[in-house]
Amino acid sequence: MSHIKTIIIEDEAPALKRLTRMVENHPKLQLLDVAKSMSEGEEKIQKSHPDLIFLDIQLKDASAFDLLSKIKNTFFGKIIFVTAFDAYAVKAFEIEALDYLLKPYSEERFLKSVEKAVSKIGTLDFEKMLLQLKSGLQNESQILIIPEGNRNHYIEKSSLMYLSSETYYTNFILENGKKTIRISLKKLEYILPENFVRINKSTIINKNYIMEINRGKSTGKIILKDKNEFYISENFNQSL
Repeated sequence: MSHIKTIIIEDEAPALKRLTRMVENHPKLQLLDVAKSMSEGEEKIQKSHPDLIFLDIQLKDASAFDLLSKIKNTFFGKIIFVTAFDAYAVKAFEIEALDYLLKPYSEERFLKSVEKAVSKIGTLDFEKMLLQLKSGLQNESQILIIPEGNRNHYIEKSSLMYLSSETYYTNFILENGKKTIRISLKKLEYILPENFVRINKSTIINKNYIMEINRGKSTGKIILKDKNEFYISENFNQSL
């Protein structure tokens, strides 16, 4: 498995310095960036797409849970919470955090958290590999096969106009209806053919259905043949 791409979000300077050193010294972690506030953290997550976040629960400008509500449709990696207050532990695990480091934590405790990350994120890498394999098998087919639990959904590619995400589900908008499946856009990007492009954090469109594109300096607007309009975000503006 390649290095685990990591971001640290921590607003206490001594704690940030110590955790940065630990991450940088770990052979399986790659530190992409650090942030000291919710707004800075959100920006760097959207830009870097990390696999793992070390996240201080109580930041100066907001709580970690406020940040998570903002990135829930775009971040599908793992989170290790870091805090001096064990009162947050129950809530942290309610939202399926990978682990919870209570300050002051030892280096040994940090290493145990990283091993959990290696195990879990390695599983995610294997899922990606399976999705890519399915994609290769589907390239010549007119049917898109979407796995969900123990069953598969079969969708005709030519009738799929666009996809929009809602929390953990994706809506597949077809010429003749709509299908909702529990799968993320991030996973779908591995199996969709090249004529499907992501235009913002919650939308993928079929280029064959584009009627008009209006570009600005950094963002834009796209109109499909069914008259639906979508904005093109700055991060994805170059994909069209």
